[in-house]
Amino acid sequence: MKTEIMDLLAPSAERLRLLVVDGSEYLERLRELCPNAEIHAITPYHEIAEDTHVAALGVHAHVLDWRREPLPFAEETFDRIVAEFAIEYAYEPYDTLMALNRALKETGTLYTCYTNVRYHRVLTALQGGEFPVRGDRHLYAKPEIVRLLNDTLYKEIHFFAGERDDDSAAAEGWAEAGFANFSDDLATRTWLIRADRSTAAAVNLKLLFSDRTRRTIARLLHRIEYDTAAEEAVAELRELCAREGIFRDYLADFITEVCVHEEKVRTELKDLLDEI
Repeated sequence: MKTEIMDLLAPSAERLRLLVVDGSEYLERLRELCPNAEIHAITPYHEIAEDTHVAALGVHAHVLDWRREPLPFAEETFDRIVAEFAIEYAYEPYDTLMALNRALKETGTLYTCYTNVRYHRVLTALQGGEFPVRGDRHLYAKPEIVRLLNDTLYKEIHFFAGERDDDSAAAEGWAEAGFANFSDDLATRTWLIRADRSTAAAVNLKLLFSDRTRRTIARLLHRIEYDTAAEEAVAELRELCAREGIFRDYLADFITEVCVHEEKVRTELKDLLDEI
């Protein structure tokens, strides 16, 4: 059984900004999925950047070795980044994931994958004294990936089986030897990853109103929460809600996301929440 990284991406007619890292074979399908997107591609090969087919797809090609050179993009540029095996091939995985995180918008998503060190064939090779990949690659188990992505500020992480044995019987011997086999991990050669820069709840908050409006709401809520000219803050927040069309569920969710003393703030804003 095999699922490819592009299978994780949903079609979209939006004018998204997309980045593909060392994945020129996916550009045609990506253009089909996102016909109105602005697509950028990083490749170390001039031949790919100068290919007429790549140009015909309307792709902006950048020639560089992303493992050694900084990304030539401003922070918060891309809605989606497809970087297959970036974790595995990066010289400094932490620095690479941080650079990709910074290149994503607050509502952006990274799509990547890795070879599973707990795959039964890899374990068998290691048991026999063989290292099954070249020395310029890293091998990971899922807990290490979760820790690495958490450390590099990705808020939600989802795993999907990439390449998996149709018959998992070959992994049973390792399970019988005491190796945990949650989600058929021992039978899965590659794991695909969707890593979101923000939680789903936070993404919904960020999509509806401007960054300036969200910062103002957060500032006023914190003034109310910590009794810093709270009455004036409530009045200003009421005026802001009327002016910007902020509705009850949005403000209630915002309180949940940004306030430590959530119930206190809800009590202070009960009248306002009932009004809007």
